[in-house]
Amino acid sequence: MTPNRVSFVAVAAGSLPSGGSGQAQSGRPQAGAPSGGPREAPPPAAGQEILVVDADDKVIKGLDRLLTRVGLIVTGTSDPLRARDQLLNKFFAVALIDIDTPTPGGGLELLQFARERSPLTSIVIMSARKSFELVVKAFRAGAADVVLKEPDVVPYLRERVLDAATELKSTSERNTLLEEVSETHEDFLRKMRDLSKQILDLEDRILGRSQPGEGEGGEVATVNVVLVDDDAATVAQLEQVLTPKAGWHFRQALTGGEALDIVSQIRPQVVMVKENLPDLPGSMVVKTVKSAAPDAVTLLYTPPSRRGGAGELKLVDASRIMNLIPSFSDHKQLLEPLEEIREALRQKTKERRYLQAFRQANFDFLQRYNALKQRIQAALEKGKK
Repeated sequence: MTPNRVSFVAVAAGSLPSGGSGQAQSGRPQAGAPSGGPREAPPPAAGQEILVVDADDKVIKGLDRLLTRVGLIVTGTSDPLRARDQLLNKFFAVALIDIDTPTPGGGLELLQFARERSPLTSIVIMSARKSFELVVKAFRAGAADVVLKEPDVVPYLRERVLDAATELKSTSERNTLLEEVSETHEDFLRKMRDLSKQILDLEDRILGRSQPGEGEGGEVATVNVVLVDDDAATVAQLEQVLTPKAGWHFRQALTGGEALDIVSQIRPQVVMVKENLPDLPGSMVVKTVKSAAPDAVTLLYTPPSRRGGAGELKLVDASRIMNLIPSFSDHKQLLEPLEEIREALRQKTKERRYLQAFRQANFDFLQRYNALKQRIQAALEKGKK
């Protein structure tokens, strides 16, 4: 152990000198470095956890005593692997890492690991060697500061750790406040939208207006369905179950190419595609329909065979395929899932109407709300860096 290191440990473990020079970063004086005088009140950073990594147990013990005196909680280790485990399983406001632990320059690896796995932790590198090259490497790797292991630096090191821990605590408290404000704003917006829905529904009932998804006089609005099937009898079978009087209107396409032409012209709410078509695979037709009419509900089905084989009905979403009816033998079995789709379409129409009315009634408020939301998000992102 070098004489400087012995003196550094002695000063850290004992009482602080009254006239510390406040040097750091390879001995360069720091502007406004605090003196080492005793504090009259517990520092704001009290209770924050600090990690000390040094191959010399005496250094760890000395820094433990130095930082514990000012209300910080210290975890020390001479093993970089244990330090990595600590950083993965616990949050530290500040990590003091000796640049030569476990080998000369080896502390830089732990520094890089800490920056990747715990980006909010402030890293202070300690060095017993005056090396401009090491200082540059440490700062480039993300160190917040580099301090020499010299007696005069001990007061500055203590204040540097306290300042970093205090700054992090303030940032964390600010971020917590901003997150609560953001959540409150979102909750307020939801309540406003719910109230707007209630008012709109009440106006509809008072004025006798038809509800979204209903025609004049309250009858069920028509649902336009494009059925892509080369069997002409299929439409007749479905219309016996899903009748025009009940609001279902079917238009048949015998091929995939014909279906794409129809979809581009009438924009149907539902498209049912047979899996095996004479010109194109049903899955390809569905994919193209989703691109041309993204709001349409797309269904892929296999009709029951005349030999008694069961049919199948699937809902094709943007990222998944869901079995609505894994097995059916009669077209009447399609009634329930298709009526559920109709109800979902009606609710979607209502939501779109509610949203449009809300935007029109609160345009200025929503502009201010979105601007404030962006500022809060930007501040939160800045605080995480």
